[in-house]
Amino acid sequence: MLNKPLLITSIFCLPLLAAMTPTGLPVNKIPHASQIHSWHAVDKRHLILSVSSKQNYLVTLRRDCHALNFATNVGVSTSNNTIYAGFDHITADGNQCAIQKINKISKDEKRQLVKA
Repeated sequence: MLNKPLLITSIFCLPLLAAMTPTGLPVNKIPHASQIHSWHAVDKRHLILSVSSKQNYLVTLRRDCHALNFATNVGVSTSNNTIYAGFDHITADGNQCAIQKINKISKDEKRQLVKA
């Protein structure tokens, strides 16, 4: 009897977990960082950077970046016009947040994450 509520809870949480699990192809860098034209905070630890409508990246931060959800300005450190996972960071309204990993995502994956 106890397994049913647990199972229902698990099934209920699956869409949320799927939305927060990094999708797409893991990459270690975003080239042409000066061409980033938009960003979208998914939550306190995930950010979508778009180089174009066809080049979107899900950036996972090392820790929660509490200013991210409410930031009016976001900056990104670069090295030779490239953003590197494990080396660069984002700055959300003055708070620096280290980039842990980067996943290249499709337009559809971006749309799903923005909805979540």
